[in-house]
Amino acid sequence: MPTSPTRTGARHASWRVVLVLVLLLVLVAAVVLISVNPFKSAEPPTTDCTQYGLRADDSRAFPHTVTLATQPTTQDQTQAGALGHLEQTYTYRGTTSSYHVIDGGVDVSKPVGLVIDLHGDGGAEYFEPGGRTTCLSAIAASHNDLLAVPLTPDCQGECTWWQGMSANMRWLRALTENRLLADLPVQRDRVSWFGYSGGAEMLSYGVLSGARDLVTGGAAMVGGGGAPDGLSKVPTRQEKAEVRMWWFTGLLDNGSDPASDFDAVTAATEGQRFYEKRGFTRTRLELMPHRDHFNMPDAEILDELLAADEPTPST
Repeated sequence: MPTSPTRTGARHASWRVVLVLVLLLVLVAAVVLISVNPFKSAEPPTTDCTQYGLRADDSRAFPHTVTLATQPTTQDQTQAGALGHLEQTYTYRGTTSSYHVIDGGVDVSKPVGLVIDLHGDGGAEYFEPGGRTTCLSAIAASHNDLLAVPLTPDCQGECTWWQGMSANMRWLRALTENRLLADLPVQRDRVSWFGYSGGAEMLSYGVLSGARDLVTGGAAMVGGGGAPDGLSKVPTRQEKAEVRMWWFTGLLDNGSDPASDFDAVTAATEGQRFYEKRGFTRTRLELMPHRDHFNMPDAEILDELLAADEPTPST
């Protein structure tokens, strides 16, 4: 008949098995903690800018993605950079809207420029800065420029620049002069403008018509930029000779696409001819084959615009 020590030995053997299993679990947990450190911040995601015209081997083709903050924290969630800050508010004479400033890595020991990007209808470039806006900020930084992305004050319904243009233009000029140029360490003679679709319309009808003094580094209009009825400010001889105005539109962007019934080809053509006929000598129109309203190489275009003002290296 079995004696009690036999049962005791069984209990001891059972505890040894449990002890071995616990030690194995501790070992596995230690390996996991070493390989995946929960206290170490994950690498920030990157954005693929080849869809905006950059080559895959371009050092600027995969920048850190700019994102809107999701929770209160002392850490930078946005990748807006040292001089950058997202969702800042500005009010002028009772009109209020917001804007982003993005620093992709400028060197303040050298002259710093500014690119002001005007979004298309709806404001996706402002509300979703992780795509095109991220890529434009990388291009701007490579030329030692900051990127500013204002949101139109007119967001009653769809956010547009071209509806209520006079009031929007007053706010935009005040923002540029009283906030962007006043608060940021940028050179006033290095202010470039970029606009897509409805933002291109705002450039050609508003900024270039009456605020050319703020366009010291050139302006590029993508997917639009029509002809105003007239200039709201008489141009000087210097402005006619120096203000760079470029129109880039896809040859397929003619209003025949059900997803975009705006005829950007006609608008851009008429806009360029309007300014050329009034004596502006640095206009340019590019109708790009195989391009439509939604696949324009914006980063490539901005890169060319900013490079146009830089001195050519001597050989």
